[in-house]
Amino acid sequence: MHLMETDLGKYEEYIYFFISKHKKYFSSYMEQIFPFDMEYIPSLLWLLGSFANTTIKIFDELDESVKKEIFEFVENGVINTDDYISTAFCTGFVESIVNTTSKKEYGKIKLYFQSKSLEYANEWSEFTKTTLIKEI
Repeated sequence: MHLMETDLGKYEEYIYFFISKHKKYFSSYMEQIFPFDMEYIPSLLWLLGSFANTTIKIFDELDESVKKEIFEFVENGVINTDDYISTAFCTGFVESIVNTTSKKEYGKIKLYFQSKSLEYANEWSEFTKTTLIKEI
């Protein structure tokens, strides 16, 4: 079974972490859940994109301590290679931030990445640049 088809329960810890940080994360989550019928479980990819976009939109509203807590949480997930759900969620979040921010937004946000998540963000950014150039 593909990761994006797995049960929400497998990554509920990550969902609850984000929705506890700001009401807009909860709104973002609800937007992913309720347009669909109850048999549909939104994919991890949709949630990651939604949480990343929410982070970008509300970044300046977040308290300094919350920003640090979010990116420490992401760092711990990126380096936790024993748990593929944790790694997938956190690296996917980093990828979504890199993919969807403007240069100005990214400049503010990248200051909060810690060593491994920043390294991953830089590698992902470089990978997407070289891949896009090759495809064009």
